[in-house]
Amino acid sequence: MQARKGFNVIATANNRDKGVNELSSALMRRFNTVVLPVPESLEEEVQIVDQRVVSLGRALELPAEKPALEEIRRVVTIFRELRDGVTVDGKTKLKSPSGTLSPAEAISVMTSGLSTAAYYGDGSVRANDIAAGLTGAIIKDPVQDRLVWLEYLQTVVRERRDWKDLYRACQEML
Repeated sequence: MQARKGFNVIATANNRDKGVNELSSALMRRFNTVVLPVPESLEEEVQIVDQRVVSLGRALELPAEKPALEEIRRVVTIFRELRDGVTVDGKTKLKSPSGTLSPAEAISVMTSGLSTAAYYGDGSVRANDIAAGLTGAIIKDPVQDRLVWLEYLQTVVRERRDWKDLYRACQEML
C-alpha cells in the first residue's frame, strides 16, 4: 500500500535520551535528520517557552491568566544552568542531571503550572504551581538526579533574592 502524495511522518528524538533501544539503521536511513540547537540566549529561550505556553493555554482553554514571565524566566534559568553545569554569572560550577532539560521540558513544566494555577489556584502561576513539574523534569534518576537537584536548591536557589518562594515550594516536593 502506498501513501498519498504529500503524506509525511515526523518523528522527534532527543540525542541525550536514547531510550531503551537504538533506532535501527534501516529506519534511520528513511528519515531526514534535522538537529535543532538549544537557543543561544536566555532571552531567546524565554521567548520561545512563553510563546508556546500561551498558545497551549489557549488551545487547552485554560481559565487562567497569561503565565508569569518571571516564572518562565526562573524555569529557563534553572534548566540552562543545570545543562551548562555553571550558574549564569559563571561563579558556581554545578553538576548536571541525566535528563535533557530542553525548552520542550520547560514548556511542559510551565503548561502544567498554568493548569495547576487555573484549576487549583487563583489563575496566577506561582512557585507552588511549578514546583512539582520542575522537580519531575529534573529528577529522572531517583538517586543521582535527586542529589544534583538538592545541591542546586541549597547552593543556588536558596541564595538568590526573590527565589525564596521557589526554594520552599521545591523543598516541599522532596
